[in-house]
Amino acid sequence: MTKTERTLLSKGIRPTEMRSKIYKFLKRKQSAVSFSDLKKAFVQKSDTNKTANRTTFYRNLKTFEDKGLIHQVNDGSGEAKFAISDENAKGDYGIDLHMHFYCNRCQKTICLPNKISEGSLPDDYEVNDVNLVLKGICKKCGKL
Repeated sequence: MTKTERTLLSKGIRPTEMRSKIYKFLKRKQSAVSFSDLKKAFVQKSDTNKTANRTTFYRNLKTFEDKGLIHQVNDGSGEAKFAISDENAKGDYGIDLHMHFYCNRCQKTICLPNKISEGSLPDDYEVNDVNLVLKGICKKCGKL
C-alpha cells in the first residue's frame, strides 16, 4: 500500500486511482490550486467526456474537503482554490486556523505556516469557517 493510499484511508476515503492522482497533484503544489487549473492538468483536449470528468473532480474535491484532507480558499480572485490541509493548523473547532497570502502580481495563493490564536475569540462564540487572506506582493515577485 502506498503512502497516498494510507493517507486517503486514514481520512475514510476510498483510494481510487483518480483520488490518488488528485491528492498527489495537490500535495506537490506550493500554492492553492483552482478547479480550472486542476481540470487542465488532468483533462486531455481529445477527451470527449469532459462533463463526467468535471463532475468527478467536483465530487472528489468535495469528499476531500468534507473529510478534512483539503480546504477551500476564497482569495477574492473570483475562483475558489484548494490546498492540502495541515493537521497542525487545526484548532479546537476542527478547521484550519491559518492565514493565506494572495500575490497581486502572480495571482498565487499560499498557505502561511503560522496558526491563528483561538484565544482572541470569546468563549460563547463557535467558529464554522475561517477565511483569512493577506494580499500584497510575494517574495518571488518582489525580486522582479
